[in-house]
Amino acid sequence: MKAVVQSALSSISIDNLSSYPDAAALYAKLATFENVRTENLVLSTGSDGVIRAMFEAFIEPGDSVLFPQPTFAMYSVYAQMYGASPIAVPYRPSNKGPALSADDIVEAIQSSAPKAVCLPNPDSPTGTVFDLSDMRTIIDAAEAAGALMLVDEAYYPFHDETVLPWINDYPNLIVTRSTGKAWALAGFRIGYAAASPNVAAILHKVRAMYETNTVAVAVFEKMLDHEDYMRASVSRLLAGKAQFLNAMGELGFRTLDGQGNFLHVAFGAKAAAIHQALDGVVYYRRDFDEPCLNGFSRFSAATPAQFTPVIDIIRKAASTESDGK
Repeated sequence: MKAVVQSALSSISIDNLSSYPDAAALYAKLATFENVRTENLVLSTGSDGVIRAMFEAFIEPGDSVLFPQPTFAMYSVYAQMYGASPIAVPYRPSNKGPALSADDIVEAIQSSAPKAVCLPNPDSPTGTVFDLSDMRTIIDAAEAAGALMLVDEAYYPFHDETVLPWINDYPNLIVTRSTGKAWALAGFRIGYAAASPNVAAILHKVRAMYETNTVAVAVFEKMLDHEDYMRASVSRLLAGKAQFLNAMGELGFRTLDGQGNFLHVAFGAKAAAIHQALDGVVYYRRDFDEPCLNGFSRFSAATPAQFTPVIDIIRKAASTESDGK
């Protein structure tokens, strides 16, 4: 994937950098790619740019915004920035990991009448997903309550189900996508949203004069010709993730197979020894304050070759701890 991104970047003429961004060609190409109209699309500086635009365009002081907890931190931050009350629906600890049902979300929508509902699918940091049937139930409830429904699909296609085609059915639905995960373009800061033409037009009114920079526009436009490479990269990362989860299970550790580009492992009594062995070797999150993830460490997905030495270190540390050495 790096080679494809490098090739796309190298093909950009230095003359492009003396011009302001022109995203018209990218809008047209992305519309074909997603099987929507250009009027449905909004490009932004990362998918977070569209999320903030939604708050700026639609959220007023005194409104409320509903989202699960824990989740993407900026929902709460933006709610407070724009004078809204954040309504957090907490995940519960369970034997299968963080638990939150569609009924929980629907009940919260009906009882609080929010102006907007923000729901990543998959969510982060939990890795949980709602299936399409549950998503339909939640979006229907948001529509009945007169709420905007933001579905954040930043991890698509690590989880390959999407509600993006539903923008034709729900005038309140906004679906955001990132290029920083599957497309490996995090540093270029380009994302997008799909919504009804009316909602997209309002989002365009509050976006920056130029959605993002010239290089990001040019690189993403070229990368859209390489969906096969992107999906092959996702497959490699999912294979590595499966390998790592299997190895951790064989060592007797509890695991959570999150549906994003990450996973969770609980090292239990051997955690201190394993964390010490991994210190400075791999970047990961050691633990969480949230009750639903307490005791779990989070690792980003990597290829099988990249995970192999990490597995060896953990296996050795676990064995040493078992021997009491």
